[in-house]
Amino acid sequence: MPVTKDAVLWGFRFFLGREPESEESIRLHSNARDEQHLAEILISSREFDLKQRFRGLPIGRMSLDMRPIDVETEATPEELHACLAKIKAAWEHLGESRPHFSVLTNAQFLPQRLGQTIGEFWASGEHEGEQIVRTLRRHGHSLTGTCVEYGCGVGRMTMVLARGFREVHGYDISAAHLRCAQERAGELDVRNVVLHECPAGILLQLEPCDFFYSRIVFQHNPPPVIVELIRMALGALKRGGIAIFQVPTYITGYHFNLTEWLSTDHPLDMQMHCVPQSRIFQLIAEHGCMALEVREDNSTGSDRMLSNVFVARKCERQGRLAQHGLFPSGTS
Repeated sequence: MPVTKDAVLWGFRFFLGREPESEESIRLHSNARDEQHLAEILISSREFDLKQRFRGLPIGRMSLDMRPIDVETEATPEELHACLAKIKAAWEHLGESRPHFSVLTNAQFLPQRLGQTIGEFWASGEHEGEQIVRTLRRHGHSLTGTCVEYGCGVGRMTMVLARGFREVHGYDISAAHLRCAQERAGELDVRNVVLHECPAGILLQLEPCDFFYSRIVFQHNPPPVIVELIRMALGALKRGGIAIFQVPTYITGYHFNLTEWLSTDHPLDMQMHCVPQSRIFQLIAEHGCMALEVREDNSTGSDRMLSNVFVARKCERQGRLAQHGLFPSGTS
C-alpha cells in the first residue's frame, strides 16, 4: 500500500532536513511499498550520503595512548617559499585537470561525470553552510561583517558564505580553481566576493575579518605551511572575531622532516599532512585567542588520521587575560 503524503513530508524532514522540492517528488515517493521502504530510499540517496559527510561526524576514534609522531613545524622564509612553490605547481595541475574532484575526492565529481552530479557538488556547500551557521549562533556570533575563506577553490563554500556576510574574501593558490569560482559568482550574480590568487612562494596577508573559515585545505600543505596559515588566520581576526578551521592532528606512522620533503620530487597531486594538537593550541594562545570548541570530524576520510575542527575567538580584553596567565605576555 502506498505511503501517505504526511509520511513522505516527515521522511524528507527527518532524513534530509528539508521539504520535498515539488508535488511530483511527493507523488513519486508515495509509491514506496511502506514507510520502511520509504526510509530505505531516502537513506540510500546521494543527498543523504553528502549530508552525513558534511555534518562532520567522525569516521573513527583513536585511543589516548597513541605513539608520539615526529613533526617539524617551523621553517625559514626561504624554506616556506620553496614549499609554496611546490604546492602551487601541484594545485595548478589539479585545477586544470580535475578542479571539482580535487575539492571533494569522490568519483562522481570527476570531469567525465560532473555534468550529471554538479548539483550535488554545490548542495554539499549548502549542507556545510548550515553547520557553520549553527556553530556561530551557538557562540553568539552573527553572520555580519567581513569573512575570509582560505582555500576557496571553485567557490563551493564561498558563494554560500556570501549570502551571510557583507563581504567575502576568498584566497586560493590555484588560478585554475579561481577561474571556476569567478564563473560560479557570475552564474549566481554574486557581487560581494573578492577572489585573491596567492602567488608562488608568497603567503598573502589576509584581509582583517570578523570570521575566518577553512576546511579540507590546510591538510594538503606541509606542517610548517599549516602553522604559518594558522598564524595568518588568527592574526587577521578582529577583536571578538571567530575562526573555524580544520586540521588533521595525527596520522598513524607519519613523520615530517622539512629537508627531506623539499629534496623529494613529489608527483603533482594532493598530499595529506598533520600538525599535533598541542602545537595548534599553542598558536591559538599566542595570538590572543580562546579555543571555544575542538571537534573530531571526518574530513580526511581515513581511520588512520585524526582530524579536528577548531573554533577559536579573538579575545576582546587580552591585556587583562594575559595578566591572569591565560595568554603569554606580549600577544597582540
